[in-house]
Amino acid sequence: MQKGKRKSDEDGVSSPKKKKLNSSHEQDNKVKNIKNKINLKGKKINKEGVKGFKKFTKNDKGSKFVKTKEKSNFSKDEANGEKPKWAEMKKEKKQLRTVRRKAKITAEVFEISHKAKLLAAQIQRKVVKSDFKINSCKELHNMLKGQYKSIALTHDLSRVIQVLLKHSPEDIINEITKELLDIIVQMGQSKYAHHSVKRILKYGTDFIRHEVLKKFYGHVVSLSTHAISAPVLDYAYGEFASKKEKCHMQQEFYGEIYKNTKDDKVKTLRDAYKDSPEMKSAILQACKANLQKILDKNLHDGELFHSVLYDYICECSQEDRVDFISILSSLIVPLSNSLPGVNAASMCVWQGTNKDKKTILKVVKEHAIPLSKHKTGYRLLIAIFDSVDDTVLVKKTIVSTLAANIKDIAKDHWGNMVIHWLVKPKDTAAFHPSLIKFLEDGAKSGTSKKDTEIRVSELREAILPALKKDMETDPKFWLSNKSNMLLAVAVLSIESSKEILHALAKVICETDWHMQVEGKDDTLAIEDAGIHMCLKKLASLDKERSADTLGEAISEHLNDETIKVWIRTNRGCFFLLKLIESNSEEVAKKLKAKLKSHVNILKQQSSEGAKLLLQNVQNK
Repeated sequence: MQKGKRKSDEDGVSSPKKKKLNSSHEQDNKVKNIKNKINLKGKKINKEGVKGFKKFTKNDKGSKFVKTKEKSNFSKDEANGEKPKWAEMKKEKKQLRTVRRKAKITAEVFEISHKAKLLAAQIQRKVVKSDFKINSCKELHNMLKGQYKSIALTHDLSRVIQVLLKHSPEDIINEITKELLDIIVQMGQSKYAHHSVKRILKYGTDFIRHEVLKKFYGHVVSLSTHAISAPVLDYAYGEFASKKEKCHMQQEFYGEIYKNTKDDKVKTLRDAYKDSPEMKSAILQACKANLQKILDKNLHDGELFHSVLYDYICECSQEDRVDFISILSSLIVPLSNSLPGVNAASMCVWQGTNKDKKTILKVVKEHAIPLSKHKTGYRLLIAIFDSVDDTVLVKKTIVSTLAANIKDIAKDHWGNMVIHWLVKPKDTAAFHPSLIKFLEDGAKSGTSKKDTEIRVSELREAILPALKKDMETDPKFWLSNKSNMLLAVAVLSIESSKEILHALAKVICETDWHMQVEGKDDTLAIEDAGIHMCLKKLASLDKERSADTLGEAISEHLNDETIKVWIRTNRGCFFLLKLIESNSEEVAKKLKAKLKSHVNILKQQSSEGAKLLLQNVQNK
């Protein structure tokens, strides 16, 4: 407001005068507009008097002459007051596009491309009948036959080939593949055609797949280092290659000597120089160079790369191993996607420096839950628990995350194994002996110095409280399947409490305690083989305790209805017998007293368990 007032004061002009000035200004504008109209008819206006602008001419020395752009056709229409005709403009552009296409490809291909795309669109429709699809595929194949090589690398017609490979019968797929086999390597590296290679592998016969894999021989390293073809090669290697073909593909990383010739005796990197030790350094150097190419291009997700990498880390010198571990420590998560990859990742954990281990833990921290549920990734976590001395950092980065999501992880088979290892490592009831041996050998070869028992107890402290609390609050979950019950047995073998045992006993003694098994209807839990085995293990733990046993808790919660259900089953009788044998005389007397009123039902049973239980109950 002040600014406006000051301006009016400076001008010294009152409001009525302003109005007059504005009216005179409007008159000047009208005069100018009239002059402009006269100008359009052909008369010139001298603009030299316009304030603030300087007129430049061609004759002026040192002056820069700016050339103005000519107006397009539709701007003329705008000047005449007409709207541009967009439909005509689009039509012109379309015609230009078709002319350019004709110039690029042959006349024959151009004529059939439009028809082919229309047919392909019809074939892909879900509502179309199977007979129509097959007939359309045959028609389309006859149309494109003999020209697949020329159209396979194009962006539009390569999609038509994909449609044919997906929906066509076997004979048509074989004919298409035979025609394309000569350019299959080129197709694998093409932005559009690599999808067709995947379709050939997916929908083709075993013979066709192996023919495609043979065509990859001699180009394995180049395909592995190409951003587009690397996933295609890995798909072929992981899903369709036989053991022999996998070995042949790995051989190409060992040097140029194996590019054109394959040796069936060479199954690992060590076999390549077994007969000629003088070749060891050259083969290792060639293998390192090929692996480095892939790492430089960030194409480290493939199983083929992981297999060669694990072989190399096992055989290379200590210096090269240290260099590779420092590079791989930040790539530890993608390495864990395959079995050879997770073995290589475990080597990094065992033989890495403290700095490498800290880097690995930082990377793993963000992926702790997905890794624990992965079919091979869980092995990396177990290797960390088994060999990293800094248990405080391990608890902070991994174990705390697992404890916060205990139930979600325990639902998964692999996640359950990770928690089981923290509670009771090397438990033969849950882990295969080969895995235990692999981890033991790796830990011995590593740089760990801490006592194993101290490390185990320190990590166990971080997970046990969460497990015990959840077992007390939701016992039904921990008795829902075999893997959960095995974990419950492991927890109770380390630490037990009266509250947990009574919570579990309540669920066990329910008459309607059933469980769902895949492919079967709801079955009585005590009749399931896995659950019965775990119940017997729980009962066996009572031998080591003088008080607060499972037998004591069950004797309090066991009712007549449950007894009637159990004694009619063989496994139910064996479980009751195990409880009587594993507990003290006082608890055994309580259980026998409850069973004596059902002796007549026991006598009617013909199972082995019922006979042994009856004999035990009747003996004083």
